[in-house]
Amino acid sequence: MAFSAVYSVLKSRGCRSHGGCWLKTPRIKKPIVNCRKPGAYRIGVGARENPPDAPVFFVEVVVNLADESGEVDLPRLEQAISCLKTLQARGYTLTYEDGNCISCETTNPLQNPNEEYAAVEALMKRIFT
Repeated sequence: MAFSAVYSVLKSRGCRSHGGCWLKTPRIKKPIVNCRKPGAYRIGVGARENPPDAPVFFVEVVVNLADESGEVDLPRLEQAISCLKTLQARGYTLTYEDGNCISCETTNPLQNPNEEYAAVEALMKRIFT
């Protein structure tokens, strides 16, 4: 599946190329389409070029440990811990990032990133609502 096909699927789900969604192409050639950006987390689908093979797709979830105010919110931290444990059990790597957040990324190349995106999106909604 080409990266443009992933982008098309996300766009068909109501995403826009600006505003709540974005397409990012940094120097490392790791484009990301981000469709959900609530305060507690962000979910992205990306592709890394892998010449001469097809691109390698992955899902990334960024979990924010605090809101913009920086106040400690224990119920939110409990939700974040539950989320991180679940993602790790699904095979995601967890990496602490600047900005008081944790990046979680699939460790195996995905054949169907749309299925993983939908599963993780449902998981995040269930945990953070």
